[in-house]
Amino acid sequence: MNIALQADNENAVLRLIRSGHIPHTVIFEGDSKEERDSAALLLAAGAVCTGGEKPCLHCAPCRKVLDGTHPDVIVPMPSKTSKTGIISIRDLRRDYLSQASIKPNEAPLKIYIFYDADRLLREDSQNTLLKIIEEPPQNILFIFTVEKAKLLLPTVRSRAHLIALRRSFTPDEASVAAAQSIVDGIGSLYEYDLLKSLSSLSDKTAFENALTVVSEKLRLALLSLNGVSTDDPAARQLARKLDRSRVLALITVTHDAVQKLRININLQLLQTWLCTQYRRITWQK
Repeated sequence: MNIALQADNENAVLRLIRSGHIPHTVIFEGDSKEERDSAALLLAAGAVCTGGEKPCLHCAPCRKVLDGTHPDVIVPMPSKTSKTGIISIRDLRRDYLSQASIKPNEAPLKIYIFYDADRLLREDSQNTLLKIIEEPPQNILFIFTVEKAKLLLPTVRSRAHLIALRRSFTPDEASVAAAQSIVDGIGSLYEYDLLKSLSSLSDKTAFENALTVVSEKLRLALLSLNGVSTDDPAARQLARKLDRSRVLALITVTHDAVQKLRININLQLLQTWLCTQYRRITWQK
């Protein structure tokens, strides 16, 4: 399998690999299955790589991971009798976890990749895994890929390192223009300007796309405030008007708004809420 990750997601995985300390349990959360699966493979390759800068993706262990033939990289599959794509506790214990304490064949550690764990593992299976995650054998790595981490048990999430993968997105002209209008509204002295810019987006997809662009502008503004130059006019505009703490707060509420959009919230209520939150942050002393 080829690894296809957008740059910021790839960098997040590489930072973890090259930190010198990979946690025993890692969760990759994201909308794109291709990104999630690629992140899992990249981490697995980095954990077994024998090349120079890890992962080299050229050494024999890396190639085996990418080809799906590495004996120490185990991918649990749904039970054959399952019609819902889950793995039974019986099969999980017998076919996979019973081997967890056995030393790896070739690599310095044994890796279990649970693709689409939020669908593969029922609550009882997660509880079974939790017993091992709480006191993992030496030289073992669990990797979970999920669309939504909240579908995993809180006890599992609390013992794992979560990496939220950013959604692949190429903004169109309408999204950029809508985002600029929102940025102008954030900086305006009049609340009406902000509410008008938010209310003009009557479609949820268009609203999410615009907020995704706003989030990127805010991140660039934050970098600018940290001394990293940017050519983005909207980011410079935000950096001139706001301090670091306000930009961070705006990033948080923008992210929250996107999450609310995805749970089918009333659009007009969300626009009013977001306007209130933006003004609260920008007007606070």
